[in-house]
Amino acid sequence: MTAVCVFSLLMDIVVVYLMLGLNFRAVDLNATPAQLGLLQASFAVPYTLLCFFMARRFSSLDTRAAMTVSSLALLILCILSAIMSSLTSFFLLAVLVGTSTAFFWPPLEHHIARNKSSHELYGALSRFNLWWGSGYVIGATTCGLLLEWDSRVAFLTAAACVVPVVAGSPFLPHSPRLRPNPAASEAPASPPTVSIENRRLFLMLSRVFIFLTYASAGAILALFPKLGDALHFGKPLVSRVLAFFYIGQLLSFFILAKTSRWHYNLRLLLVAQGLCAVAFLTAFVWNRTVVFSGAFGAIGLGAGLSYFSSLYYTLHEPVFRTSLAGVHEAILAAGRLLGPLSLGAVAGRFDLKAPYLCLASIFALYFAFTCLASRRLKRGVSTPAPLV
Repeated sequence: MTAVCVFSLLMDIVVVYLMLGLNFRAVDLNATPAQLGLLQASFAVPYTLLCFFMARRFSSLDTRAAMTVSSLALLILCILSAIMSSLTSFFLLAVLVGTSTAFFWPPLEHHIARNKSSHELYGALSRFNLWWGSGYVIGATTCGLLLEWDSRVAFLTAAACVVPVVAGSPFLPHSPRLRPNPAASEAPASPPTVSIENRRLFLMLSRVFIFLTYASAGAILALFPKLGDALHFGKPLVSRVLAFFYIGQLLSFFILAKTSRWHYNLRLLLVAQGLCAVAFLTAFVWNRTVVFSGAFGAIGLGAGLSYFSSLYYTLHEPVFRTSLAGVHEAILAAGRLLGPLSLGAVAGRFDLKAPYLCLASIFALYFAFTCLASRRLKRGVSTPAPLV
C-alpha cells in the first residue's frame, strides 16, 4: 500500500506540472479564455470517454502492466512538452496526457479496493487520498517557480518524478486475499441502519457534487492564470494562489480520514455546498490575492468532501467496485471537461470574472436541489444491495 501511495503522489505532481505548465505557456502565447478552456477540455475528453466506456474492462487489465505503460507514456510526454512550443502541439499533448492517465487511476483504485472489507477499505482510501492530495499541493506550489525560471525545467522535473513510477510499477505487490476479521466486521465504516433508498440518494448527491466541484476546479485551473496575468500577479504568485485549492482539498481529506461521522450526513453536505457558493461570490467581488486564496481553499474543502464521499460510496459495494470506480472517475473527468469548456466561453463572452458569478449561482441552485431531494430520505433498516 505504501508503494501505491507514493506512486499516486508522484503521478499527481507530474499531472499538475504538465497541465498547469501547458496552461501558463498558452497564456504566454496570448491564448483566449475559450482556448484555455478547450485546452483543459482536451485533457478531459479522452479521460472521460475511456473511464466511462472501459469501466468494466479495467478489471481484466493487469494493474501493474497498465500502470507501467501509462507512466512510461507520461515520461515521454514530459520530454515532448519541454520541446514543443506551439498552441496546437499543446492541445495534442493534453489529449495524450488524458489518454495515458485513464489507464493509471481506475486500475490503481481497483487495486486499492481489491479484497478489502469495508473497514479496511475506509482506511486504505484515507491514506490514498492524503497522498495524492499532497502531490497536487506540492505540484501547484512549486510549478510556478520553475516555470518562471525556465519552462523546460518544470517539464523535465516532471519527467524525473515519473521515473520511479515506471521503474516500480512492474514490481507492485498483488493485493492479499481478504482474511475474515471479526473486529473489523463488527465496526463497519458506514452506519448499519442506512436503507437502500438513502444509500442510492447519497450516491447520487455525491456524484452531482463531485461533478460540480471538479468542473469548478477545471475552470479555475484553466482561467485563473489568464486572470492573474491581467492583474499582474506573476506566475509564482498565481501558482501559490491555485495551490490553496489543493491545500483545502488535502485538509478536507485529513479531517474526513479521522472520523466517519460524515458518512450519510446531509447537513455537512449542505454546509459544503453553501461554502462553495459564498466562496465563488467573494472571488467575483474582490481582486485581492488573499481573497482568491481563501475562496479557492474553501472550494477545495468542498471538493475534498465530494471526492471522498463519491469514491467511498462507490467502492463500498464489492460487487461492482471496478466498473463503478471507472464511473466515479468518468463523472469527475466530465466535470473537468464541461467546466473549462463552458466557463471559458462565458469568460470570452463577458469577462474573466463572470465564471465566478456563474458558479456561485450554480452552487446556490444545487443547495436548493439538495434540500428538495432530502425529502426522499427514509428512516429504517434495510438489507444492503448493490448500488447501480
